[in-house]
Parts: sequence; C-alpha cells; structure tokens
Amino acid sequence: MAGVKPEVRSMAYLVLLGRLIVSAAFILAALPKIQDPAAFATSVEGYRIVTGNLAMWIALVLPWLELVTGFGLLIPQIRRGSILIIALLLIVFTVLHASAWARGLDINCGCFSPHGSEKAPDYLWLILRNLGLLTACVCVLICDWQNRQRRIRR
Repeated sequence: MAGVKPEVRSMAYLVLLGRLIVSAAFILAALPKIQDPAAFATSVEGYRIVTGNLAMWIALVLPWLELVTGFGLLIPQIRRGSILIIALLLIVFTVLHASAWARGLDINCGCFSPHGSEKAPDYLWLILRNLGLLTACVCVLICDWQNRQRRIRR
C-alpha cells in the first residue's frame, strides 16, 4: 500500500475489519443451526410466519446459506454477491425481530443457538445488532464499488 494516502489505508483496514466481523458473525451463527436443524425449525416456527415443512426447509437451507456467504466475504471473486445476500438476510431478520417484538412474542430468535434461552429475548439488542452488521455491509459495498471505479479509470 505504498503511495496510498493514510486516510485511504485506514479506511481499507476498517472495511476489512467490518468484513471480518460480518463474516465471523454469519459463520458462527450457522454452525449450531447446522448441527441441530430440528431445534432451529422450532425457532423458525416461533415467529408464527411459517410452519411445518416450510419451516423445516428454512431450517435446513438458511444455515448453509449463512455459512457459504460468511466464507464468501473472504473470497474476493464472490465478495459482492455474498455481501448483498447477507445484507438482504439482515433486513429480513430485522423485520422478523421487529414483528415478533410488536406482536409480543417471547421466542428464541435462533440466531446463534437453535436452543431456547431461559431469559426473554432482547429485541432491541437484536435489532441494533442487525443494523450494525447491515451498516458494515453497506460500508463494504461502497468501498468495493469505489475501488472498482478507481480500477476502471486507470
């Protein structure tokens, strides 16, 4: 990074850190759900949006999508596609949490563990966490787009 302005270099490090955090969050969220899809299906049904076979299909597919896109953030060739999918997932998760909160549902979100917790969910924390991760996604997308534009102009 010789010859690069210090501001650009520090921004690149921040974007890398954001990408690593989002990647780790999605990989770590996927692993317990992959290990116990039946418990995750129960969490999915707790939102009272889908039930039965559809909930089970979501419980089988969603963790693998999270895992692949989490690793995809680390691979330059598929980073943009992965970050777009993750951003869409975060929007859906945020809407689902807000919906559950508004309807007074006391459920395990299934985010990092498909098994229920003794304490009531903290929907405000879940929503803020998702919005923070979504902000990191937007920053990564913007920086990737700006870097692509710079390469095209050269």
